[in-house]
Amino acid sequence: MKKSNIITFAFLLLFGLMSHFVSAQTVYVTEKGKKYHKKNCSIVNEGKKGMELAEAKKAGYTACGNCKPDDKAAAPAKKAGAADKPKVKTK
Repeated sequence: MKKSNIITFAFLLLFGLMSHFVSAQTVYVTEKGKKYHKKNCSIVNEGKKGMELAEAKKAGYTACGNCKPDDKAAAPAKKAGAADKPKVKTK
């Protein structure tokens, strides 16, 4: 394989992976509400409309305190450390 083909393949693979992880988060709003919610939020059962998180924030909606829809998106990735390792019982 030529070097240029390898570079092109690596670029396309990297771009595909990035687009998968950077996809927009969908949140749900109601016509009269002022909060945005996760799809399965117990506070909103009917009349919800999906939109991107950035769009909801731009429209003036704020996060629901019950389902906290943007917690995962805003939280940095946690690094594995000694505290994350499973504890093994010894006799």
